[in-house]
Amino acid sequence: MVTPEILTAFPFFAGLSETELRSVSIIANKASFQRGDLMFREDDIAHALYLLIDGWVDIVVNTDATGEQHELVTTLSPGDIFGWSALVDPYLYTGSAVCASPVEAIEFKGADLLGMFELDPKLCCVIMRRVCQSIADRLHATRLQMVSLFVAH
Repeated sequence: MVTPEILTAFPFFAGLSETELRSVSIIANKASFQRGDLMFREDDIAHALYLLIDGWVDIVVNTDATGEQHELVTTLSPGDIFGWSALVDPYLYTGSAVCASPVEAIEFKGADLLGMFELDPKLCCVIMRRVCQSIADRLHATRLQMVSLFVAH
């Protein structure tokens, strides 16, 4: 069970009202994974958004047509969200999430969040702004990685 108090520990949920936190906590579930577990695969249908409570998750992308070769894009740490594709059309994961350690996370089914957003547009706006900020931060970090590769050669 995920309580509103658990959610308040994470900056992603900062500033939400008690009612909003209660609503979000109702659709939240704790999930545990072992080191090496594949949480989701690139190009699969995106069913959930995750908030990392404990552990590290590697986000990797396919580097060949068969999906057998992968390259690390980033390693996520507690407090990070991932699986945002569950909220964004075409609802396909853009990378794979592999547990780099034992992991504890909070899972939000994308369909549940999207349904909640229909009922509460203000909450939708707050959550989606934070999701967009997370995406922008990761895009910036990826861009810096790419630039460093080109400068080194």
